[in-house]
Amino acid sequence: MKTRSITAIFIAAVYVGTILLSIYVNEIFFDIFVLMIAIGAGLEMCRALAKKFSPAVDLFVVLYVFFGYIAFYFVEKYLSEGMGLAGYFGVLAIMIAICFLYCGASKTKTIRNAMSTLLAMIYPVTILAYMLGVNYFYMQYRVNAILLIFIVSCLTDTFAYFVGSLLKGPKLCPKISPKKTVSGAIGGLLGGIGGAMLVFIFARYELLNTALLVSGTAINIVHFLMLGLLGAVFTQIGDLVASYLKRRCGIKDYGNILPGHGGVLDRIDGMMLNAVVIYIYMSFLII
Repeated sequence: MKTRSITAIFIAAVYVGTILLSIYVNEIFFDIFVLMIAIGAGLEMCRALAKKFSPAVDLFVVLYVFFGYIAFYFVEKYLSEGMGLAGYFGVLAIMIAICFLYCGASKTKTIRNAMSTLLAMIYPVTILAYMLGVNYFYMQYRVNAILLIFIVSCLTDTFAYFVGSLLKGPKLCPKISPKKTVSGAIGGLLGGIGGAMLVFIFARYELLNTALLVSGTAINIVHFLMLGLLGAVFTQIGDLVASYLKRRCGIKDYGNILPGHGGVLDRIDGMMLNAVVIYIYMSFLII
């Protein structure tokens, strides 16, 4: 428990540092954070798949992260604002084609290796691209989105853990994640909503360079409630998806870089799906 607590403090410090640097210094710090976790999580997925399936080609996953970001940044800054993800997805299509050609022509690789590589490029790397996307929203949307990604995800996990441990009760998905309970899931929803309302309070009083999303306090409350609820739901879905893949791969954790917490992917599995929800929801608000 002591080791887990120390690691949790370290993770919290990284999160807070990333938030403050990206808000008050330069948005590039958030990009760097996303690229680092994309590489770490991508390589962890490659190692996990190798336990039970044909190994992925690690190099293609790493190259996809770098070239995907270059394409994203170029499109976002110089071609069409708000269309950076199109550049990232374009690189994905190119990397998939090259990977399948390489594995098909190789004497040591097969199409199965290409399929494993494809999965690692999509989950988690492509999903994490949505975290890059929110970093290029208009200012008030950008800061709100970053705070929602971290706060909603963290409070969802925290409330789910403590409420589930306290109340226990029926299991949520025993075949996928035996420890998760229905009470924990409900606690997670309340935590996510509470996290979103905390961000609303920041926005209401313009703290941390935040601002209300639209005109009118009541409608803002509705939007933040929805962002908290949806974010909490998808944070927990992300956790279940990661647990399912771990079971298929026959592993307990994706890594051990974070003592007591597992690997990078173990910590951001829910956060990255939350980011997808926030990106899509706020994109409609911007339009």
